[in-house]
Amino acid sequence: MTEHQHLDPHIDLAFVRHLDGLTYRFVREADDVDGRPSYRRVDLDVWCRHLPDVGWCTVFVDGTRNGWPVHGRDHGPLPPATTWRSWKLGKSYLYEVRLFDDGGADDTAARTQSSGSSSW
Repeated sequence: MTEHQHLDPHIDLAFVRHLDGLTYRFVREADDVDGRPSYRRVDLDVWCRHLPDVGWCTVFVDGTRNGWPVHGRDHGPLPPATTWRSWKLGKSYLYEVRLFDDGGADDTAARTQSSGSSSW
């Protein structure tokens, strides 16, 4: 996918960290939020959502934003398939947002974190 493309709303997301390939899986929630899909990280209370004032971002359970597309605000109908930056506790990481494929077709999804410490 090229920069600024948007993902299929029925497919889960994978945030693949540039540093080491670590992958965080986000699953599509049953209910939309403000008319747009919402994705929940499988191992932590973090969501990928569209917020009216800021566009697509990742947020903690308390609503604090902790990740966003590096090219700026995106108000498209779905999260952009592009590079994102996370920020937590003074550390920043870059991620590629991609489709998550359970079948292993996308080899970046093979290294999925299921527990332990998290960069966001």
